[in-house]
Amino acid sequence: MKKIKYFLILLIPIFFMVLSGCSKLSLTTTKDQYQASGLVAVIKGKATKATKLVYTLNGQKHNIKMHNHEFALSIPVSDRNQDVKIVASDGNESATKIVTIKKAKRLADYTQFAQMYNYFTLLAGQPTDQIPLVAQNGIFNYKKNENTILHFNVQNSALMGIAIQDSLTSFKTKDGIKSFGQTLYSISNLTEANGKKVMSNLQKQLKNAKDGNKTNLKPIKSHGVKFDINLSSEDFYVYVTKE
Repeated sequence: MKKIKYFLILLIPIFFMVLSGCSKLSLTTTKDQYQASGLVAVIKGKATKATKLVYTLNGQKHNIKMHNHEFALSIPVSDRNQDVKIVASDGNESATKIVTIKKAKRLADYTQFAQMYNYFTLLAGQPTDQIPLVAQNGIFNYKKNENTILHFNVQNSALMGIAIQDSLTSFKTKDGIKSFGQTLYSISNLTEANGKKVMSNLQKQLKNAKDGNKTNLKPIKSHGVKFDINLSSEDFYVYVTKE
C-alpha cells in the first residue's frame, strides 16, 4: 500500500508537467516574409491558447480577431519593407513573432495622379468626380457613383495601387458597362498602361467566360502595369498595381 502511495506521489507532478506542456502558449505564422496580393499583404497564422492577440506597425498597436485561435490580417503594402510585430498572450505569458512585408513598386506619385484624374474628369464634364490631392498613409475609398467604388492605397505620398469595385448588376445595363469601361480606360492611361489594349483583353476574356470557355480570368499586363481581375457573388474587382 505504501508503495502505491509513493508511486502516486511521484506520478502526480509528472502528470501536471505533461498537462502544462500541452497547454503551452504558441504563436506561428505561415511565412516569415509576405508579398503583395492586390493592395495588401495577408498575414496568416495560429495563436494556440492565446486569449489576446495584437500587432504593432509603425509604433501603433492593433487588436487581431481570432477564430479557433487562427487569424488573418491584411496590411497595405508600401514602397518600403515593413516589420510587423505580433504578440499573443494568455494573461500569464506571451509569445512574439516578427514578420516582414516586402516592399512593392509604386504605381505613381499620388498627387500627380490625382491632379491628372481631376483634370480629365473636368474635361469629360464630370466636375463632381474629384479625388483629394493629398492622402494620408493607408487605403481610402472613393465612391465614384452609385455602383463604382475606387480604393486607393497611398504610402509615403506614393500611389501603390488602385482597386476598381463595381456592382455586377451594373453590367446588365449599357450605361453601367459604359461607366465601368470609361473608369478602367482612364485609370489605365493615367498609370501609363495602354487603355485600348487593356479594354480589348478584358472584353475578350469576359466573352470567353460567358461562353463557358474559361473558368477564371487571367491578369492583364501592359507597360509594366498589372490588372488582376476578381469576381465575387455581387461585385467585380480590378486591382491595378505595378509589376
